[in-house]
Amino acid sequence: MSGFANEKTLNRGPVWGGYRGVRNKSTNNQYSSGSIGRRFATDSLCINVQNFERGSVPGRKQSMAGAHNSSSSGVRTSECGLAGTSGVYCQKMGKGSEMKTLVTAIQKGGQGKTFATCHLALDFKERGLRVAVADLDVQGNASYTLSNYKSGIKASQLFRASPDTLMSYFSPSTDRTLCLIEGDPGLADIEGLMNVGEAASQLKINLKALSEFFDVLLIDTPPSLGVIMSSAVLVSDFMLSPLEMEAYSLQGFQKMVTVINNLRKLNPSLKFLGMVPNKVDGRKPRHVQNLSTLRNSYPDLMVPFAIGLRDSIAQALGEKMAVWEVKKTAARIASHEVRALAQYVIEKMEIEQ
Repeated sequence: MSGFANEKTLNRGPVWGGYRGVRNKSTNNQYSSGSIGRRFATDSLCINVQNFERGSVPGRKQSMAGAHNSSSSGVRTSECGLAGTSGVYCQKMGKGSEMKTLVTAIQKGGQGKTFATCHLALDFKERGLRVAVADLDVQGNASYTLSNYKSGIKASQLFRASPDTLMSYFSPSTDRTLCLIEGDPGLADIEGLMNVGEAASQLKINLKALSEFFDVLLIDTPPSLGVIMSSAVLVSDFMLSPLEMEAYSLQGFQKMVTVINNLRKLNPSLKFLGMVPNKVDGRKPRHVQNLSTLRNSYPDLMVPFAIGLRDSIAQALGEKMAVWEVKKTAARIASHEVRALAQYVIEKMEIEQ
């Protein structure tokens, strides 16, 4: 493994849809993850991890303020996972399989984190997987698109409620094909009231409690580096970062490389699946040039395909559906690209097919 990208898997091709991996695997030391980490300030992320490493938060009660009390009738059931699935793409993970967690994160807004999270969730649902989506962005865009799959849990409860409270929302006998843990204003309080160590510790405990109900957890994060984004990366197994081909986005990319390096010291098991070039407009020379530069400079960090600038994707998110459900010819190319992304992620996360 080089830096934090696995060359053996990241550059593997072909992938679904006819895309092939990056052919040029040579890496200029100037752009390696190690040198980037040295060129940028390594103290840009100060984390109190004493509590996180122990897996508990001393002095904090399991039942915290803001927790949702369970009903007197016992187990609370939610309305997520309304429809059955065809299971035409891959087999459902067997019982006893450990839940795998993927976080989408980058230090810049508007890059496509929510687009990726929502479409991965909808694709995985069709594959027969039990999927949970945690919208940790107070803006709640993913919560809007996936509002038909609300579980009743608010995202801030992942940091403040007890495991028993969260588990009371689900019944082990009920098939949960897709459940949304909704973004809420309480997330803003987390940034001011908890440090990263406390937040990551409580988040880790609660996600472990929910793991018996789901095969995959997808986490959408806020666009700025803070307690919530950092704690989400600390507790995740995999990370994906969409990226526009504009100058400010590339600047955010460089900063994110440093952040990932720093956080991986605390979460060595984190696997970075790559940067996803998003909203790429082949008619714009700067997009073409920026994409070429990134692929040549960071071959181990880029996924082997790109998502074009597609109006149908924005339409799908606004209409609370997947892009492959949009009834117009222009959506076909977008559907092809998004399905390729989902297949790529499935393969990298080694989810059985």
